[in-house]
Amino acid sequence: MGPRGIVTMDAARPSAKTKREIRIGEVIVTVAVALAMVAVHLMFFFWPFRYRQVHPLLEQVFESRVVVLNYHRTYFPHPGFVAEDITFYRHGDRAIPPLATVKRMTVEGQWGMLLFHPHLLYEIRLEGLHVQIPPAGTKARGMDFDNGVVDTSQSKMRIETIVADGTTLDFLRHGDTPIRFQFAVLAIHDLEAGKPMQFTTRVELPGPKGTVLASGKIGPFRTSSYATTPITGGYKLVNMDLSRLQGLTGHAEGQGELEGTFARIGAKGMAAIPDFRVGSAHTVRLDAEYQVTVDGTNGDVEIDTALVKTGDSLITASGSIAGSPRKVAVTITTKGAEMADLLKLVQEAEPQVEGRLSFKAAVDFTAGPERFLERLHLKGDVELDEMRLVATQKQETVDAFSARVRKDAPGGANQGGDPAAVTLQARSATRFDHGMAYFPDIHASMPGADAHLHGTFNLLDTKIHLTGTVALEKGISHAVTGWRSVLLKPLSPLFRKKDAGAVVPIAVTGTAAQPKVGADLLHDK
Repeated sequence: MGPRGIVTMDAARPSAKTKREIRIGEVIVTVAVALAMVAVHLMFFFWPFRYRQVHPLLEQVFESRVVVLNYHRTYFPHPGFVAEDITFYRHGDRAIPPLATVKRMTVEGQWGMLLFHPHLLYEIRLEGLHVQIPPAGTKARGMDFDNGVVDTSQSKMRIETIVADGTTLDFLRHGDTPIRFQFAVLAIHDLEAGKPMQFTTRVELPGPKGTVLASGKIGPFRTSSYATTPITGGYKLVNMDLSRLQGLTGHAEGQGELEGTFARIGAKGMAAIPDFRVGSAHTVRLDAEYQVTVDGTNGDVEIDTALVKTGDSLITASGSIAGSPRKVAVTITTKGAEMADLLKLVQEAEPQVEGRLSFKAAVDFTAGPERFLERLHLKGDVELDEMRLVATQKQETVDAFSARVRKDAPGGANQGGDPAAVTLQARSATRFDHGMAYFPDIHASMPGADAHLHGTFNLLDTKIHLTGTVALEKGISHAVTGWRSVLLKPLSPLFRKKDAGAVVPIAVTGTAAQPKVGADLLHDK
C-alpha cells in the first residue's frame, strides 16, 4: 500500500493522550462507584430506621412495653419504615388498659436530608391512634403523669410534621363509659427537643356535642412536670348542641384565645347562643364574654368572670365546673335587669309583670335524669323595683286601690279623675330546691300599703302560695268600694293598729299568669 494507506491506519489508532484520558475516566468512575458502594454500605450500616433501633427508642420515650406485630423498612420513594398494629403497655403492665394503640405508623425521611441532615425526619403519619387516659387516682394515671415524662432534651432528632388525623382520645371513668374526644384533624409541626411545636386540630367534643378548631404552640415540654408545659393559641367553637345537658336546648358558637400551662390554661373570648331555652320556657338569645381557667389534666374549669346578656339585661357570673360527675357552682349577680328578660328564661307563659330586678345568688346544679329546674339549687337575695302589671285593667285596679288607702292621695279617693300610676317595690331572701322557690320573708310596698309575706313559688308549674299581712294607711273600709265599703266600716276597729289605718291578713295564690289576692281586697267592683 502506498504512503496514503499508512497515514490512514495511523490516524485510526487512538493517540497516547486519548488513552490517558480514558484511563483517567475509568479511574474516576471506579472510585465514584467504590465511594458510592462505601457510602451505601455505611448508610445501611448506620441506617436510622432499623427495628432494633426504633423499637427500644419507642419503649424509652413512652416508658412502655411496645408490641409491634409487623415492621418493614422502605427505601423508595422515601426512606423510612412502616410499623403496624402497635400497642403501648404502661410500664409493661398488661393488667391495665394500654396507653395507646396505633393501627399503622409510617415514618418518612428524604434522601437529601438523610445524607446531609441525618437528624431530620420529614413526616410521621399515625393512622388509627387511640389514646386512653386512666381515671384520676388510679395507679395507671400515676404511671402516666405523676412521675413526669421522659427527658428528651439531649435528643438531636427534629421532626417536621406529625399527622394523626382520626385520633381518638378516651378519658376512662370508673364504672361508666369513657369521655371521648375525636380529632378529625391533628397535625404537629417543628417537633424538636427544647423548643415549642406548632399544632393545628379539629376536635369533636363529646357532650355537649360540638366542634373546636384550634391552632397554636405547645412547649417546650417540661420533663420534670408535664403540667407546667406552656401552651398558646386561638380557637373557634362551632355549633355546640346544648341538648345533651338535661333541660337545656340551643346551639352555641364562639371564639377566643388561650395561654398558660397544661395545668392552668387561661381562655378568654366571646360566645353566642341565639336559640337558648330552659325546659319549655321562652327561646331567647344569650351573648357572653368570658375569661376562664381550664385544668388540662382533669378538665376542671374555673370561671374567672363571665358577662351574659339577654335582651337588655346583663348578668355577671363566676365559679367553677368541676368534679365527677360534673358540678356547676357559680355566683351570679345582676343590677337593674329587666324583669321580663329573666322571667322568659324560666317560664313558658308571657311575663305578666314588668320592672327592674337585682339579685346576688349562689347557684349550683349537677348532671342527672331530672329536669334542669329540679336539679337547680339557688340561695341569695332579690330586689324588685318599679314593678307593674302588664295587663292594663289589672294595673288600673292596683292604681285605684293605692289611691283609696293613701292618706295623701292626690285629689282624694272619691273625687273622680284617674288615680296616679303606682309601682311596687319588694325584697326578700330566697332559696330554690327541686323546682320550688322558697321566700321566708318578702317585704313589699306601694303607696298606701306595706306587706310582709312568706311562702313558695313553684318553678315547674308557676303556682304561687304566699301568705302574710298588709298594713294600710287608711282603714279597711277604704280598701274596697261600693256596698262592701259600707259593710266593712263597723269592722274597721278590729283591724286598726297603731301607726297604721289597718293591718289585714292576705294571701296570694293562683299562677304567675293569673295571680289571685285573698278576699278580693284589691278589686274595685
